[in-house]
Amino acid sequence: MLSWPNRITLARLVLVPVFVLFLLNSAGNPAYRYAALGLAVLIGIADAADGIVARRTGKVTKIGSMLDPLADKALMISALVLLSSVRVMGADLRLPYWVSVTLVSRDVFMLLSAVVLFLLAGMFQALPSASGKAVTVMQFAMVAATIASPDLLVWWPVGAWWALRVIWVVAVALGVVSWLGYIRMGSKLLASVGNPG
Repeated sequence: MLSWPNRITLARLVLVPVFVLFLLNSAGNPAYRYAALGLAVLIGIADAADGIVARRTGKVTKIGSMLDPLADKALMISALVLLSSVRVMGADLRLPYWVSVTLVSRDVFMLLSAVVLFLLAGMFQALPSASGKAVTVMQFAMVAATIASPDLLVWWPVGAWWALRVIWVVAVALGVVSWLGYIRMGSKLLASVGNPG
């Protein structure tokens, strides 16, 4: 039977297709956009909550350590791809490709690295880092701000435009730093598997 943290993580994973449907129907329909924004915030809160509960109760499990990053990546990759789409956000408000391509590439690389590590070493090991946690928080903020950008730009035209760009740059910079850190850690892990002595 799944522990409460694992149930929360599984729920986050199940909610990703709902989030995708809301975003796909959000063009010209603010209700769907608000629903997507609310769901993204809810998933972000659930992500923080299940991590805290798992650590405080000592219920960090192997299945949880696999499902948690999968749930994060599923939401982020979906959000980044859709928010870069002219169909979803329009030509003026869509996420720039340099943001989405960099961050999606990082997430895909990390997923493939986990698979390679599992195939070569027969083990799955999440490699949490401070920069990785920071980029996750920043990506959630970026997704929420980008979804809310049509309203933000009405309320605060110039400031919101600059704030969005700062968020994009910081998210990409943190993503690249954490990506390089994961490459270094993954290389050390593979080297230790190849030379156990």
